[in-house]
Order: sequence, then structure tokens, then C-alpha cells
Amino acid sequence: MTGTGNEVPEAWDKIREPAPDLDMEPVEVEPRHVPPEPSRLSLVGGAWGDLVAILGVCTTTIITLAILGYGADLASLPWVLAVGVAWWIAATAVLLVVRQGTPGMLLSGVVFEDAVPRDRVAWVVLAALAVCITLGVPALLGAHASPLRLAAGVDVVSAAGLDDPPA
Repeated sequence: MTGTGNEVPEAWDKIREPAPDLDMEPVEVEPRHVPPEPSRLSLVGGAWGDLVAILGVCTTTIITLAILGYGADLASLPWVLAVGVAWWIAATAVLLVVRQGTPGMLLSGVVFEDAVPRDRVAWVVLAALAVCITLGVPALLGAHASPLRLAAGVDVVSAAGLDDPPA
């Protein structure tokens, strides 16, 4: 390359040499079985994972207040809880769109089989919060009757059984 170094060579994105002709036999790959639904324990674990995520942010907020010299007394607890829930709602909405699951679902290896429709994300966040607040008791109904599945309109599956897990 000549010049000032700022020039882009022509056809920089083309392969200059042809690939060698490989005489390989095609390999048949069996499709992976997608389990119809995850275990109830994984669903309850997802709800508890969401609760741990909220409480983790609350704990971090209390520690931050103490380090900054503010009192972390009982009067601050509702505000601390509000910070934890607000963070969880924002994180959950983003993760539902990007990774097809709530923070707790992703921690327990459970995701939605397909993308959650955008107009249902708020309903899924509310359903996940309800399941989280009740300590996962509604998750005992199983994935088919899960409030998350009903809110999303998409099946809840084990992430380990997906051919292409959400990126």
C-alpha cells in the first residue's frame, strides 16, 4: 500500500485465492430435542433468582449509603426497596427483549422459546414481579400454566434444550 496510510485497498473484502476443493462427505446431524417444559424446581429457582437480584441491589444501596455517611435507618428502607425494584424492572425489560428471560429465569436456565412480543413485555414484567413476590408459588403450576407463559403468549423452555440459545 502506498500513500499516507489512510487509503483502503480496493476489494479488501474479497478472497483473493480460491478455497481448496474439499472432498468431504456430508455429516448428518440429528436435531436436538427441545424439552417441552423445564422442571418446576427451575421455575421456582427463577422466581427466587429474581428476588435475589432485587435484594442484591437493595443491599448494595444500603452499603453505599453507609459508605457515603448517610444513615441507613428504617426510614430509608422503602426508598432502598424502591431502588431495587426499579432497577429490576428496567433490567428485566431489557433482558426480556435481548435474552428472552428475566434475570432469575436466566440464572436458573429457563428462557422463553421465542421472542416476547414488544406489546407484552410490560405484562411479563408484572407477572414476573408477582411470581417473585409470592416466592415462586405460582411457578409450581408448571411451565404450561405459568403466569409468565400466559402473560407472554410464548412457551417457557429449558435453555439447555434449545438448538440456538438466545444470543
